[in-house]
Amino acid sequence: MLEVKTNITHNVKRDSIKTGFERILFERDHDGNLWIGSWNQSPILYKIDETQITRFEFPIGTYLASDNPFDSNPNNVLFGSSNSVLFFKDDTFLSLPSPKLANPSPYQILNLGNYTYVIIANTSGRKQIHRWNGTNWEILNCDLEFQNLQNLKQIGNDKILVTEGNSEIAYILDQDGKLISEFAPSGAPMKVKVNSKKIFLFSDSKLEVRNSDGKLESLLDLYDETMKSYFGSYLEFIDVFIQNESNLVLLLKERNKKPANKHLLNFNLDTFTLTPHALSEKLTPDLNLLQFEIDPSGEYWFKIYGNHYSESFITLNAELTI
Repeated sequence: MLEVKTNITHNVKRDSIKTGFERILFERDHDGNLWIGSWNQSPILYKIDETQITRFEFPIGTYLASDNPFDSNPNNVLFGSSNSVLFFKDDTFLSLPSPKLANPSPYQILNLGNYTYVIIANTSGRKQIHRWNGTNWEILNCDLEFQNLQNLKQIGNDKILVTEGNSEIAYILDQDGKLISEFAPSGAPMKVKVNSKKIFLFSDSKLEVRNSDGKLESLLDLYDETMKSYFGSYLEFIDVFIQNESNLVLLLKERNKKPANKHLLNFNLDTFTLTPHALSEKLTPDLNLLQFEIDPSGEYWFKIYGNHYSESFITLNAELTI
């Protein structure tokens, strides 16, 4: 791997984070740090940890992948570049050699064990999973015929969850591509989040909670008439945050309404109950919310879609509302 030299600035002020007119990378890593990627002037990544905001500015000629692929584990944080995969560790970025493809920009990335798995963004690339084995790139030997690969996620210590954008079948593979099991989500495509023991899949209206083998444990349907009766209208998912094994925070909005009321709810998986979050009343209907994350200090960051295709952030502190 080759080192990518970056210009590092520590203790950056929050209001100096540059955002612009593109899909901004916004992710939370394994350690709870937030990452924001912006390309308004030159490729920049911001890391928000418990003590400071650090800015990494990349040299001219290095670009981050437009689909914002991201992965994180206890050892590394991974980003997609325009032609390969970037590893971050100890304030240093390292780049894998570029796959020998016409358009090698990654769409999804996953680092598991000794391998790095990649779905390539171009149309033909999303029919195969490419794997870096530490020496060279290879195509994962898998008997399944993929058509529109959507997600790669780690399950446990050694399994891979694979979903497709136009198929209502999800697959669990071993590290060599052998099929372990498969299951049928309630729809396609669905967004996917995982923790050490559970799989969470959500669409506009449904949230599935599955165990690490893919078995359905619970289903929350926002179009259920009981939900409509309680909230006064049909709701849809914007985002889901995994707090721990038993608790989620759900960001919801009214369906087919502009402006739409927003709801931030605590969801307890053990009791299957929803309760209003302390910040819910702070989310006004005019906010066009796209995503949210919680930084290591407990502050909530909301990604907002603005005028002229711009994206920006607001932050709210739950403790200050109590």
